[in-house]
Formats: sequence, C-alpha cells, structure tokens
Amino acid sequence: MEVNVRRFYDAHPAYEWERMDRHRTEFAVTLRTLTEHLPPAPAHVLDCGGGPGRYALALAQQGYAVTLFDLSPTLLALAREKAGESGVTLAGYEEGTALDLSRFPDATFDAVLLMGPLYHFFEESERRAVLAEAARVLKPGGLLFAAFISRFAAHRDCAARYPGKLLEDREAYDQILDTGRFPPEVEGGWTAYFAHPDEVHPLCRSANLEVETFLAVEGLVSGHEALINTTAGETWATWVETNTRVASEMTLTGASDHLLVVARKPRWRAVLHQVIPRLEANGIPYRVVGGTSVALHGVPVHVKDLDLETTAAGAYQIAALLGEYVERPVTFSESPVYRSHFGQFRIDGVLLEVMGDLERREGDGWAPSGTGTETTVLLEDVSVRVPWLEEETLAYIRRGRLDRAALCLPHCDHARLIALLRGEVATPVLPSRK
Repeated sequence: MEVNVRRFYDAHPAYEWERMDRHRTEFAVTLRTLTEHLPPAPAHVLDCGGGPGRYALALAQQGYAVTLFDLSPTLLALAREKAGESGVTLAGYEEGTALDLSRFPDATFDAVLLMGPLYHFFEESERRAVLAEAARVLKPGGLLFAAFISRFAAHRDCAARYPGKLLEDREAYDQILDTGRFPPEVEGGWTAYFAHPDEVHPLCRSANLEVETFLAVEGLVSGHEALINTTAGETWATWVETNTRVASEMTLTGASDHLLVVARKPRWRAVLHQVIPRLEANGIPYRVVGGTSVALHGVPVHVKDLDLETTAAGAYQIAALLGEYVERPVTFSESPVYRSHFGQFRIDGVLLEVMGDLERREGDGWAPSGTGTETTVLLEDVSVRVPWLEEETLAYIRRGRLDRAALCLPHCDHARLIALLRGEVATPVLPSRK
C-alpha cells in the first residue's frame, strides 16, 4: 500500500498542488479552523503528510515554525520550490511514513496536522498507530488536526459527474459502503479509505486524545462547488463564513466529502503520570475520583481538573510533597454540604484538588462521603487507584447529574451496579438506610 501511494503522488505533484484550487471551500474552512485553534506563532507545527505544503506554507507565512513531513520526495521537492517562490522558510522537510515518526522525540510539537495520511490506511490498527504516533510527538496540551474522506463522498462524486459508473463498478462502490476501502484500479492508481463519521471519536480516544470539535468541512456546498468556486470578494467570504459556521452541525457530517477533527492531548494525563508514582513511593493512600476517574475508565468525558480522595493525614502529606505547586494550602474546610481537609495545587496549568476524610451532611450530623470501592486502571505504564465506575455512576445519579450517569452506564458492569444498589457492597455514595 505504501509503495502504491508514493507512486501515485510522485506521478501527480502538480495535480495535488492544484487540488486546493479545485476545492476552495475545503482549503478555506480548514485554514480558518487552524487559525482559530492554533496557539500563537511561532508555535512548532508538524505537517505530517502535508504533500506539496499548501497548509505548511500558509502557516509559515503567519509566523509558525512548520516542519513538512511526507511520503513523496517529489511532493517535498515541489514544496521547496513553492516556498522559494513565496519567500517562505519552513523549519524542515522530512521524508517518511506517518506510521513512524521516531525521528522526532516525544512532546516535540505544539500541533500536528494529518491532512492526508488517514485517507490511505485500510486497517484500523494502522489508523490507530498513526494517531498514536501523532499524539506521542505532541506536547501535553497540544492540538491534532486530522482530516478524513467521508464514507459517502465517492457516491456523491459519482452522482455529480458520472452516474452510470455506479452500475458499471457496482462491486467497488458497494465495497466502499461496506468497508470504506477503495483499492487501486491500476498499478500506481489512486487508493483511499472512506471513513464513517462514527469512527472518528473512538479513533481519537484510542490515542488518548480529547475531541474539541468535529467538522463537516464543505458544510452546505459539498458536491455543489462549481459555481461557488467562481465567486470572489464579499460573496466568496460570505460563503466561507457560512460554511464555517455550520461545519460543526452533526447532521452534515455524513453529507460532507471531507471531515476534520480537532483533538487535544490533555495535560491532565501528563500531570497524573507525574504525581501518582510520587504518592505510591511515599505510601500515601489515595483514589482518583470524579471526572478523571470516569475518563480513566474509558468514558468519553472532558476532564477539567483532578480530584484526589485521601485521609486527613494523607492530605497534609500530599501538601508537603507538592509544596512547590500549592495554590490553596490544605486546611479543614466546611460548606453547608461537605467538609474535608481540602487543598488545591496547580501543576503545569492543571488544577489538582485534594480532599482528606471527605464527609457530607446528613440531617443534623456528618457521614463519610468518600468512595468505598477500589480498582486500578493503567495510565500508560502507571497503575492508578480509582473507585469502581459503577460507584461513580451512582454518585452522579445522587447529585442529579443524569447526563454524566447516562454516559457512564454503557461502560458499567451491571452485576457490580446491582450489587451496589442492593447494598451487597458497601458504599458511602448511597444514603444510609435506617
């Protein structure tokens, strides 16, 4: 597959450069999305699979330090030529496959662009590997921009340009619908993988990336670009603005030729990876709870901060251990509903809250409110102590967070959930029965 893809792009460099002129909306909406989400220049950007460098050159003109990485030496040569014509300097030109970014150390780039590699990998394991490599070279907090060809793009193109081909090549078109795969028709011919919109979020989660936005790039004009491409000035600008505005409308994702996901490598994972081994080494009891615990169990939620339950003594031990990060010193704190030995720490921009001997008010008194179950989950190579997901789910229900509970339930072990509800496993999450 790799050899065939390289041959195709080596044989058609000008065609690939001019593709964005034929698909102006795709280029304009994507570039606008990059501009809105990227950190300020001169952030370091890896344009992986960027071909002749249309996005790389545009970002370099804005002051970004862009490294262009591509499978095709011919496209890289064309990018150098176009950069010279434009008076633009890229940070580097590298030849290779998106499956192997080993020449780049971990946490090198502020952003990674995958504007083409995922078009060409038939196997899910390969697509996951590409995402994993991109995530590895991203700094914590860095952004991934990944493009996909929609599962239904080939059929829309067929309908618009050569409707009889559906009957002539019925088997190939049915294969695209069934598997997303379009193998080359001739040696060195074009080959592609057409992704179903439902694949994108799970693919990002497999690389521990949090999706920030998911866009139907062509918006309202997919398959209707011919006349739009003839417009200019305010008319063109208005169409770009309108398509950008509606691109996040989920009902359009199946009707757009190209999809774009913006996902972040969360800082909280790196912070937790740093903190947990220190707690374990010092024998400090803890459980990671709340949204972080739920995310570690594989539920697709965004984590805003880190919550640690511990004992009263453990809270002060953590305060001593993380003294350089203290934002609010650990003290005994009481609200109308909860009380604990509470403190806050900020590590690399992530808020960590510590609660020692957490209790909640019940009637005229106080009752333990910490979690009662425990299991471990792996965060890369670190084992993290967390409550059962089922206990966290019941805690969300008790607090009226039914939206969160609904996200958790499909991931729960129903036997455990029933055991907690029947009182067969004790948990402070449920009110005591008198």
